[in-house]
Amino acid sequence: MSRTLHSPDTTAAAATARSPDRPWLVVWCVLALVAAWVALSAHTHTALHHDMAEQFVWAHSWQLGYPKHPPLPTWLFMLAQTFLPPRPATLYGLSALCIGLTGVFTYLASRELMGPRLALFAACLWGLQQPFGWRAWIYNHNTVLVMTVSMAVYFAARAARRGEQWAWAGVGLGAGLAMSTKLQAAVPLVGILWALWRSGVMESLAARKGAAMAVLLGALVSAAPLLWMATGHTNALTYATHQLGSGEAEGESMRMGQFIVSELRMLAPALLVLMIWVARSYGQAGTQANAHSARGDNHAFIRAWVEGLLFVPIAFVLAMGIFGGAKLHAQWGVQTFQFMAIALVAWFGGQFARSRTRALLLTVALFQGVMLVVAASPAGQRLHAPGAVQGYPAQELADRVQADWQALAPGCALRYADAPFFEGGQLSAYGRGFPAVRQTGPKQDSPWIDEADMEAKGSVVMRHLAQQLPPDVIHTPEMALVPPPRVKGVVPIVWGVRLPKGPCEPDGVRK
Repeated sequence: MSRTLHSPDTTAAAATARSPDRPWLVVWCVLALVAAWVALSAHTHTALHHDMAEQFVWAHSWQLGYPKHPPLPTWLFMLAQTFLPPRPATLYGLSALCIGLTGVFTYLASRELMGPRLALFAACLWGLQQPFGWRAWIYNHNTVLVMTVSMAVYFAARAARRGEQWAWAGVGLGAGLAMSTKLQAAVPLVGILWALWRSGVMESLAARKGAAMAVLLGALVSAAPLLWMATGHTNALTYATHQLGSGEAEGESMRMGQFIVSELRMLAPALLVLMIWVARSYGQAGTQANAHSARGDNHAFIRAWVEGLLFVPIAFVLAMGIFGGAKLHAQWGVQTFQFMAIALVAWFGGQFARSRTRALLLTVALFQGVMLVVAASPAGQRLHAPGAVQGYPAQELADRVQADWQALAPGCALRYADAPFFEGGQLSAYGRGFPAVRQTGPKQDSPWIDEADMEAKGSVVMRHLAQQLPPDVIHTPEMALVPPPRVKGVVPIVWGVRLPKGPCEPDGVRK
């Protein structure tokens, strides 16, 4: 890598002279920006993303693992339900909180690594990455993964800079929570260890003891979910490896090309603003020490962190594609390029140092404003909303199913549905009573379902074809919903009513 990386010392004097250090103002701005993006999406969406629908299917029981992933994201949704109703707005709010905290931890880690002024620029570029702005509304395991990983990175950077033992405990807690979120967390956690080793931090005995404590604490925090999965209670391990060989039919160059194009699109706003900033800096006189004065330990320190936070995840993804034959999905880039903003500021620190802070902030504000306007337009809604969230009539589906249930089981509350996870999740989210969903497939994938209670209280059965409905349900041709042609990725759904065989609960408000 030929470009010089820059240390906190490079810009310290100018940072103090040019701009006051107001970290809490930056923190609140990050949280407000993410909240605005998520609120815009929540206002315009007509249905839940597939991954969000899964949460409404799973969040009926505290489990140590769920069919595809470790449990932390679903636990957070269930914890939120102790204060808020299980409605789509609650899940959108949870996404805003997780992505917002990701930005806060990323900014705080940048302060430890590069100093306050460059950290401000890193926060600006971070907010322009589409997974943390335009697509921040999606709540899934990646949402919680980037939050917990950024938490671990912040405490690791703090421990490396300041030698605080309590910060090592924070590293362990963040690592354990990350492994309780998604097995992919092992990759960025290895990246943190790489950064600590390559930066020379581990030469200290105190640091080695702190790192050992962090590893032990992380293992303890994630032990129960990992043991649950390892003993076959879920298919999460199978799911984590099922992509191996999935893209061999497409060819290696096609897999790589599609992934690169998708990630460039996600990073495009940040890269465009970076180009503007760099171009402006060349016409301005330098008012500080030469940017290339960073040498020695500080230079090696920042370079080691860029290697660990960016190049280790990239190497893993490339290995999955080249040696594992996996199809490289766009969502893999959310964590792979999570710390791209830190790397960009480290590489172009000299150009940032020569630029006026106010001009840079105005540029970012202009880009964010334009993107918000575009996202609010009909064209923008179609561009940034995958997973049938624009146009799928989820509320209509829930209302019609509830009406058919009430017509055949008057006065009885709908407590159960037997359905594909997408349609079942929409019913649970937009209908009354938060009905539990037994998702189609093996019964062990829905351990929260009490079969005897489901039979006694009755249920709605949903399938994609009428001939797939069991013979004991009541079905009419009107019990069907055909999505509008413009909605991609979904198919028509039909349903029938299985009447209660015992006393039913009276219909009322949502549980």
